[in-house]
Amino acid sequence: MRVPASLRLVSTCALLAAACGGDDDAPDTPDAAPTGVTLEHCEFVPVEPNANATGTVTAGALEAGAGEAVLDVPIGAALGGYTSRANAAGGAGQIDDRDPRISDGFNPSVGIESAPRAKAIALSAGGETVVIVKIDAIFTYEGLVYELEQRLGAAYRGKILVTSSHSHSAWMQYSDHDVLKGGGGNFRRRVFDGLVDGMEAAARDALEALQPARLGFHVDTAFDPDDQINRDRRGENDDLPGGDRDDNRLVMMRVETTAGAPIAMMLVYGAHGTLMDDVNPVASNDAAGGIERVLEEQFDDPVVVMQVQSAGGDTSPVGHGGLDCDVRPGDEDDPCLPFATIEGHGRVALSTLLAAWDAAGAALDDTLELEMVTRSVELGPWHDTFTIRDGALAYAPWDLDRPADGVVFGDDGLLQSPVDEFNAPVGAVLCETDTPTFPVGAMPGTEGIIAYGGCTRIDVASEVLGALLKLETEVDATHPACQTTRTSLAALRVGDYVLGTIPGELTVMIADQVRDQSPVDDAHTIVIGYAQGHVGYVLTPEDWSRGGYEPSITFWGPLEGEYLVERLAELMPLVTTPAREDGAAGGTDRIAAPTDPDDFPVDDPAPQAGVVPAAIDPDLWVRGGTPAQAQPDATIPRVAGIATFVFHGDDPAVSVPVVTLQRETAPGSGSYADVVRRSGRPVRDADLLIEYTPLPLRREDTPPFHAYAVEWQAVPWVGAPGLDALGDRGGVPLGRYRFHVAGDGWTLDSDPFEVVAGGLELSASRTGTALTATPSWHAPRGWRLMDLGTPSNRPVPVRSQDVTVELLDGGGGVLDTRTVATTAGGQISFDDADVAAATTVRVTDRFGNVATDAL
Repeated sequence: MRVPASLRLVSTCALLAAACGGDDDAPDTPDAAPTGVTLEHCEFVPVEPNANATGTVTAGALEAGAGEAVLDVPIGAALGGYTSRANAAGGAGQIDDRDPRISDGFNPSVGIESAPRAKAIALSAGGETVVIVKIDAIFTYEGLVYELEQRLGAAYRGKILVTSSHSHSAWMQYSDHDVLKGGGGNFRRRVFDGLVDGMEAAARDALEALQPARLGFHVDTAFDPDDQINRDRRGENDDLPGGDRDDNRLVMMRVETTAGAPIAMMLVYGAHGTLMDDVNPVASNDAAGGIERVLEEQFDDPVVVMQVQSAGGDTSPVGHGGLDCDVRPGDEDDPCLPFATIEGHGRVALSTLLAAWDAAGAALDDTLELEMVTRSVELGPWHDTFTIRDGALAYAPWDLDRPADGVVFGDDGLLQSPVDEFNAPVGAVLCETDTPTFPVGAMPGTEGIIAYGGCTRIDVASEVLGALLKLETEVDATHPACQTTRTSLAALRVGDYVLGTIPGELTVMIADQVRDQSPVDDAHTIVIGYAQGHVGYVLTPEDWSRGGYEPSITFWGPLEGEYLVERLAELMPLVTTPAREDGAAGGTDRIAAPTDPDDFPVDDPAPQAGVVPAAIDPDLWVRGGTPAQAQPDATIPRVAGIATFVFHGDDPAVSVPVVTLQRETAPGSGSYADVVRRSGRPVRDADLLIEYTPLPLRREDTPPFHAYAVEWQAVPWVGAPGLDALGDRGGVPLGRYRFHVAGDGWTLDSDPFEVVAGGLELSASRTGTALTATPSWHAPRGWRLMDLGTPSNRPVPVRSQDVTVELLDGGGGVLDTRTVATTAGGQISFDDADVAAATTVRVTDRFGNVATDAL
């Protein structure tokens, strides 16, 4: 069951927990009569001045480096982005009745498809060093940014740009934002630390790798005209100028050594991370990951590729490939997870993005000016903060005793000021339709008015949903969620280009406004969303007033988005002046980071970690069904074969075991080495599925066994040298393989298994002396992408390849042998007298897989 759109991230509002703490550091706040709102419950701390904020900006020789790290987060943490994953909101993606010891009111994650990562690019020139970090996460929590600054040291204050992929299948529970907890659960220190550890590791690797470099940009303003990569997802604004489109702008930043060796690729465009939807219970970096993995494997070394979000707020990704869940064999509990669409998304985008990479190499600079500034800005709760357009558009003072006048637009079609319809002293959410989700929280006099009439004041939503979703909330009618009162902005100059950040789900019309107000021209302004913090969706006032899903995840109404644009427009010019500037000056303080430790039980050491169980517990969950034994089958046929290994490991709250695929280095040698991709990266996720089950499912008096399963489908891995095309799916190298597991102070190897030829099926028919046949690869229980058109769990025709065809008589004798090329549809056909005498046809594909069919 899925929760309606209006309740999906409504959780956003539900979570108004306050984790904001002492009164001693609270700033002076104005009287707020008649609302009585105060910020005395919030703990604010000063923002330190930006580093390197004196002197003159000078061009200097560029150095660059890049790094990446897997985010060490426990399986069992909730995934972010869908309130419908909460037990009380539909329980989407629930696999079984396992203990939600980390995830609380949300369903715990149960495994990893593609491990969420942190990636970093460091740039240094003219005495300035900056780090761009991208994390696979639903949004950027500004607490992560400031913690990373502290870890890297004072030289990096205001010099770190953090943005997120917006994957709706990545880890949540790293944020103490009291409203946004509704998208994935309460704050967990273990998750927060896991993200920062990964960010720090990637950043330090990038800084340590700094070397003489050159850099180039390419801007494509007519990106993906046929909507093969991304598409418009918001129809409510189609009548507004500039509203009827997706994010059709691509920016490619190419970074390489001065000798021409690639270092990193940063591609900037918008696309939601929603290919997997809310029913997915395993961690995945979703659409961005599909793009990055395919691009990474176009290089012979580990080039760091990061897809950075721009106007993804009203833009969706386009998936390609997938599964036919109606023909899925096995039990009805199989979730039929369409991981194949992620790889398909990357493969379809590949040629466009490689062309942009090439174009960015046309003009490369090895000497440039570099400067970055960061600023904390005030948001709510004071109504006059949000006055925009030089005073032409403002809110009326909050007053819950005053009904709205109901006049949103004047006779001229323009928004009327002051806006008295938005009347929420501590903010409002769920502003989607003209009818409130919770009438007791409605703003007075707004019923029947699109967007405003659907709003529920955050204090009411918090009270209702906090209890429902088991969220730690303290917000009330006079105490706003502290994290909704501040956010952060950044501007970065790289040569002739200026990057500006928006802390939320940037929409195309807001991106247009940023470029319009930029101190440099449109072509040299790069707008990055989901960066430095998060305020929900960021829309223009006119767009917000159209209603729909996006305004439902905003906190301070229709003027908040454009208010942020104006604050960014004040910040961006600082990086274009000859003087180095302190962006923090002129800003405000920030919310203190949480310090509370976790209180869930942890098993360290875990019982039988590193041991293979003698029998399989019936409660063990494996995507492909409960295996008969813990060790892989001795032989695994290509394509359809799935090798599965079960073992007991560490408590994931301590360490998630790292599993790699290994292959025997020489037949019969007994020596194994990691299987590596073209880029040199080991095969450890995306091709391998990792699943976890606590046994028993519910914690009892003694610690449970922490059972893991790994699955591998016997097809070539992404980046398999010489075998990376979809037409090579039947050609995974034969030989002996095993799984290697590295735990917390222990290692384990599975029994070897032999990959053998197989996976080919044949459908043949004859009419007289004419033969027609279709050889197909078939993986009915597989999950890997086999084809961009045919569902990957149906027979996939062997397209446009030479195959060997043999006609056999009733005794098995060969009447005729020939090599025939299959058509683009996978068919072979010919006319020969031996066809009439044949009883069987046998086809061998170019990899040696054999199939027969009776005539």
